[in-house]
Amino acid sequence: MIQSVKRAFDILEYITQNGNLVRLNDIASALELQNTTVHNFLNTLKELGYVEQDELSPRYRVTTKMQCIYPPPVSVSVLKNTLRPTLEKITELTNETSYLSVQMGTYFRHELISEPDRSVKISLELNKDYEMTRTAIGKVFMAHSEHLQNTLLKNLDEPVQKKLQAELSEILKNGYALDLEEYEPDLNCAAIPYYQNNRVVAVLCVSGPAFRYKLPEIMKAIEIMNELK
Repeated sequence: MIQSVKRAFDILEYITQNGNLVRLNDIASALELQNTTVHNFLNTLKELGYVEQDELSPRYRVTTKMQCIYPPPVSVSVLKNTLRPTLEKITELTNETSYLSVQMGTYFRHELISEPDRSVKISLELNKDYEMTRTAIGKVFMAHSEHLQNTLLKNLDEPVQKKLQAELSEILKNGYALDLEEYEPDLNCAAIPYYQNNRVVAVLCVSGPAFRYKLPEIMKAIEIMNELK
């Protein structure tokens, strides 16, 4: 066992289980550690944003950033069962293909597809890894994850980084992302986040051929997705 990792978690557990407003001396006494050792751990946790000091006293509390390391509140199978009727309704109203997609590390995959009954339609594969930076779905995930942004942007040239960062800021502000033939020729796509407990757990998307699925249709699809999600 790595003692430094254990001590960091011991400190976090002690703070949260003892009122979430505790003194350094209390932590050191309870965990049988030197004050300087606890002080160093607390300073590191403060720099990382997981701990902060009370404004009125020299006491420490765990921040809401700890919520970032909780697992998603629902499983993929539950999401699929819950959103299948929604996806079918989106396809019925837009007459285009709709998707439910989930993040898989630095990739995403489509877990559910609903296709319209028409001769020309978009069909992307289930259970296949898709990259993030050139897709509307991927950009929604990136816009809501600083860690994902840092991981993917560092491999891009600086002008591309700046352009994508500006686009991600717009996605956060607008609540949707567009892919206008960026990932594939003749394919347009609109995507919105799906939240549970204030976290993005999936992305809903509507894709269609560029010759008929143009900006007016795309904006209408976004409106429909937002109404039904």
